[in-house]
Amino acid sequence: MQTSRLCKIGIGAPLSGRGAPLGREMMQAAGIAVVEANETSNAAGIRLEAWVLDDAVDPEEGRTIAHRFADDDAVLAIIGHYNSNVTLATAPIYLERSLPLVAPIVSNPKLTESGWTNVFRFTNRDDVTAAAITRYLRDERQKASAIVVETQTVYGSSMSAQFVTAWKAVGGTVINHHQVSEGCEDFVALVNGFSGDADLVFYGGTFEGAPLLKEMRTQRYMQLFAAGDGCWDVGNFLVPAGRSATEGEGVIVLSACPEIGKVAGSSDFAMRYERQFGPITNYAVNSFDATMTVVEAICAAARRGALVRAGVLECLRGINRTGIAYPTPVRWDSRGDNMAAVTALHIVRGGHFHQVASI
Repeated sequence: MQTSRLCKIGIGAPLSGRGAPLGREMMQAAGIAVVEANETSNAAGIRLEAWVLDDAVDPEEGRTIAHRFADDDAVLAIIGHYNSNVTLATAPIYLERSLPLVAPIVSNPKLTESGWTNVFRFTNRDDVTAAAITRYLRDERQKASAIVVETQTVYGSSMSAQFVTAWKAVGGTVINHHQVSEGCEDFVALVNGFSGDADLVFYGGTFEGAPLLKEMRTQRYMQLFAAGDGCWDVGNFLVPAGRSATEGEGVIVLSACPEIGKVAGSSDFAMRYERQFGPITNYAVNSFDATMTVVEAICAAARRGALVRAGVLECLRGINRTGIAYPTPVRWDSRGDNMAAVTALHIVRGGHFHQVASI
């Protein structure tokens, strides 16, 4: 009997530290994809394995595990990393070793603007999502002036800068632009200094969004709270924000994929995920779909007799696959951005995110 060839998919994600819940969900969703793919991949004569390593949201640790992936010839592609700073640090290593990299969640424009020919972004970019939310705020909510609060991280700085650029492009004004440190929880003085003339507060960052919003409502600052997809997160924003998310003008939070049920197949996957790990809280659908896209490229390379990294990369470049994250087929533009990606906008209702627009 012919033995199936082992093909590994490296998965780099934060499994320790503050980002661990997000990394675990990414890992678990990708793992489901590999398990399910193995039920059909034998037709291509291969056996798939997910090899997961913890990058701890640390660029140096990311580089260390990137070399470990790259040194194993059985690793044919990478899913990762969760965070922009780690992914930007590791992409050159993967390029040097001809390893295809598919980033399910990373939104920093530099990922596909740096000339790395092995990189593919599954989600939308910060400049694209910023343009979507600013048009909505101006056209649908008739907002004109904003206070911007930015957490000083790679993601927070990128999302905030892109919002400011897009906001000014549609005629909006920025009254103040504040920077806060990652991990900050005391926003009393900051909110006390907010101008009453602003129509909204835009927050670019992740973990500081909930305490900022709660302080706004405590001080009866009831203007709209708008945020990037760092706050499209049940565990780190929705739950700790509590009723603050529905007080005053509420919130509008963007995401780089539609909510569960808007795309065929996403509800079925969510049920499979929940049976094993509990409810989806973040980008599990993107992680599953990105991994299945890599699986299809590996199987295509096997059928062509080109089951090496360069062969997988060639098949990945030509992918045209209908998944469950987006309504149209996954295809890459010349930079490696996914032309199927969309931006969704959500309010909070009844303790849940509720999609109000898809752009």
